[in-house]
Amino acid sequence: MSLLSYRLDESHVVVELWEVVDPDNESTIERELSRLLPCCGPSTVIVDVLTPLLTPRALGVLLRVRGAAEQRGVSIAVVARHETTREVLSAAGLNRLLRVAFSLQGAELRSRGCGPGADASRREKARERPERRIALPDLARRPRKAVGPYTDTSLPRFPGK
Repeated sequence: MSLLSYRLDESHVVVELWEVVDPDNESTIERELSRLLPCCGPSTVIVDVLTPLLTPRALGVLLRVRGAAEQRGVSIAVVARHETTREVLSAAGLNRLLRVAFSLQGAELRSRGCGPGADASRREKARERPERRIALPDLARRPRKAVGPYTDTSLPRFPGK
């Protein structure tokens, strides 16, 4: 089995995953994905999941390949075109970790937005804009009593407080 791969541009390699990952082909797919990780050259590998069925074995493969890519200084993004695939990734809590997007363009933008260059430009834009504060009523400023089994997470979080 060979995974189809191509270059999107100088810094992005796209790997298409058409097959459902099961015990029979799990190691082969992981080897192929790991083989396609560049040691130098493109800085992002986009795994385009074209199958609507994303199994737990596929999640394991994606996480292991992400770990190997991180050691090489390569980032991974995942394109989840099918709603069921997106639901599985969301239920597993992997949307941010795997940089999940709906399309190739979205994955490309997510990979570029996570770089230090984009972060630096965001900071510069924030300095140019004056800070706006919204006046909150007194009820919103008072601390609320936490209730329920998840008391440490049931309070609303406000950045900077």
